[in-house]
Amino acid sequence: MSGRTLWVAGCLVLIAASASAQPAVGVRGYFTYGAVVFSASDTLDAVAGKHSAPSLGGGGSVTNLWRGLFVDVALSQQTVNGERVFVAGDEVFPLGIPLKARFRPLDVAAGWRITMKRSSPYAGVGLSRVSYQETSDFSSADEQVSAARNGAVAIGGVDVPVWRWLHMGGEVRYRWVKGILGEGGVSDEFDEDRLGGFAAAVRVSLVH
Repeated sequence: MSGRTLWVAGCLVLIAASASAQPAVGVRGYFTYGAVVFSASDTLDAVAGKHSAPSLGGGGSVTNLWRGLFVDVALSQQTVNGERVFVAGDEVFPLGIPLKARFRPLDVAAGWRITMKRSSPYAGVGLSRVSYQETSDFSSADEQVSAARNGAVAIGGVDVPVWRWLHMGGEVRYRWVKGILGEGGVSDEFDEDRLGGFAAAVRVSLVH
């Protein structure tokens, strides 16, 4: 056997050993339930008396793409109920007209996951597209708001295996999205144009 043949055979053995050491590409789907604290705190405090809301969502990840690299897609929704108000200086005057604001973030992120025996922490960054819809009674079509803007998202969390294919854990997300707010109405009075915020949730994952 020639030296070149031995060299090629050795390379093939090393490649095969490396491939066997690399964990197989995996897929996980998950559901989340938690809460979001919105950046536009003064605006939502005036309209709804609070600037947080429950959040329900779900998503999926492709894991072990390369040395712990993963890609994640998630969709969630938050709804805030309040009423239209009129702002004059530092005074806020409720108008008694019910208002509903719906936030729907779609996050696409990439990052790294470290798989340990009893836990699996992860972190990543990506893009967030937040759809915002505002409706109220007795309002004309031009007073209804329906728009979307793009921004950034950072995610982090940890999963703990409960069973072979069932994991539970917690995660946090921070979204930074400008636009939609601050272009008129109450948010313009408070000079708030950020639509993102801080989210924390419990996460249940199905792992394959």
